[in-house]
Amino acid sequence: MERRTFIATTGTGIGIGVGGCLDSGGTADEGDETTAINDGDIDTEGSTVPATFEVASMSTNSPVEGGELLVVEATIENVGDEEGTTDVDLVVGHDPSIEDSEMLTLEAGEMADLTLEFQAGYPAGDSESFPVCVDTGAHEACETVVVGEAENGNGEPDPGREVTFESCERATVSGTFEEGDIAYASTGFYTEAGFGNTIIEDGITVGEDVAPFTGTITFEIADGQAVSEGVDGVTVTVPDYGEYGTAITGLTTDPGDYAIAGITHSNPHAEDCLAEFESEWEDETGQNGEPTPATFEVASMATNSPVGGGELLVVDATIENVGDEAGTTDVDLVVGHDPSIEDSEMLTLEAGETADLTLEFQAGHPAADSESFPVCVDTGAHESCQTVTVE
Repeated sequence: MERRTFIATTGTGIGIGVGGCLDSGGTADEGDETTAINDGDIDTEGSTVPATFEVASMSTNSPVEGGELLVVEATIENVGDEEGTTDVDLVVGHDPSIEDSEMLTLEAGEMADLTLEFQAGYPAGDSESFPVCVDTGAHEACETVVVGEAENGNGEPDPGREVTFESCERATVSGTFEEGDIAYASTGFYTEAGFGNTIIEDGITVGEDVAPFTGTITFEIADGQAVSEGVDGVTVTVPDYGEYGTAITGLTTDPGDYAIAGITHSNPHAEDCLAEFESEWEDETGQNGEPTPATFEVASMATNSPVGGGELLVVDATIENVGDEAGTTDVDLVVGHDPSIEDSEMLTLEAGETADLTLEFQAGHPAADSESFPVCVDTGAHESCQTVTVE
């Protein structure tokens, strides 16, 4: 099968959000403590990813007979930084409907196995194929299942296969493999020229490459192309075609799919992995457009508030250059509801470099028992504000 390589061109825009702590009337609500960043700004240090549930793997007992129970086994992982709860739904059919659901609570980084079920109906013909998906609300993994007597491209029954995608670089298919059965992998990758792929290029045909057996065929990304037999099955080594990474995008186990260069089982991890490869490719080849100029963001800020009247208000801030080039900027301490610059420091940073600085303001004496007002650290491209109190 011919390997094809395509140039991927993408247009990107750079957005720098300048947000303030003051409203249109030049005032800030008491208690405000916020970093105002518009779309396009990079998260500041200390931010956490909320609970995010992903389908790490799924498998079914397909094919099943009409009226039998279709069983879906899934492993769910919370890839966020916080504990959370979600409904995990079994979505069935071309006109999708939720046929089973389970509520799941997981700590950050925790995984859980669950079983979802669906009572299959009776197909109109000899067999019927349709998708089943495990949906967490944040991520979905799908497989095509068969009800009735599933047939392969030779018109003979196609035995069930247990397929697992452990990652973008490893996949397995288990079962009994007779003469004429096939198992091939397709890949996606990035080279210096851009995106490329292979279609059912790496794999085996039972009876030609290996003898019939019962066990597991394992596909792994490695340095070269090879097929090796072991006690428990066969290992197919898939070459690392890309300079920026290679992902197994799917497996073809049905001869009918093989005949039309189709994929029987898609890898649910592939899209995320290819996005990472693309990002690295863009960064290293400059395909993401002109380099981002020096852009200074306030990564963190802290004050010694509350302070007494006449005392020194001290603001400590960490500034990061999130652009691709070195640059210089004035970092200003902006104080009050009627904002004025009370301190400033010129800062020069290389791309990706951070620096800590201290800005100061001599507090006045409040008219009443205490007075609250905003103080902001402003780089010109980004502003972070807190409300401070003088007693």
